[in-house]
Amino acid sequence: MLIVRQYAVGPFQSNAYLVWDTAPGEALLVDAGAEAPRLLRELEEHDLELTAILQTHAHADHIAALPEIVAATGAPVYLHPDARPMLMNAEENLSAFAGIPITAPVETLAVTEADELNLLGRKIQIYHTPGHAPGSVCYHFVDDGVVFTGDALFAGSIGRTDFPGGSYDLLIDGIKKKLLVLPDETDVYSGHMGPTTIGHERETNPFL
Repeated sequence: MLIVRQYAVGPFQSNAYLVWDTAPGEALLVDAGAEAPRLLRELEEHDLELTAILQTHAHADHIAALPEIVAATGAPVYLHPDARPMLMNAEENLSAFAGIPITAPVETLAVTEADELNLLGRKIQIYHTPGHAPGSVCYHFVDDGVVFTGDALFAGSIGRTDFPGGSYDLLIDGIKKKLLVLPDETDVYSGHMGPTTIGHERETNPFL
């Protein structure tokens, strides 16, 4: 059984998720947004070994904890190549404009639309959904009916597209062609706010 724990972290209350199975004691982290000591403590308390970090994108509020968590665990980081420049540049990841420049110069493994990961013994499909930020991706745990959408799709909303590199048309196109085609019962875990389902967003989301 897949277990998903949501943690709202940092000043922007971005969601970080620890994901694990009841059997092997291995875990994944989706978006290392902030509060590294808290997330590392959760791993220790649940007796989990972090085996990968899945980054949906690389805005500052989703990467601030990356250096510390990678240093502590050695976990590989999966990220779309178009998002990598934001790890190195506080202006591109928007933290410079907030007066809290953040960089996360860690090594990454490239994931693209054509890729399919096998982690926790599960098939994870990658969907490239730019529009909120370059290189934004979603991670679909196919057999579990779970998708992590980052800042592409929220409960009742969508990601902002007025940031540098944003595109409303690209975002809507990606959501409709890659996310809304998933089964209604698919659980959606977003980069902010609470969970929802694909069916609920298809029926009620005013942006769609």
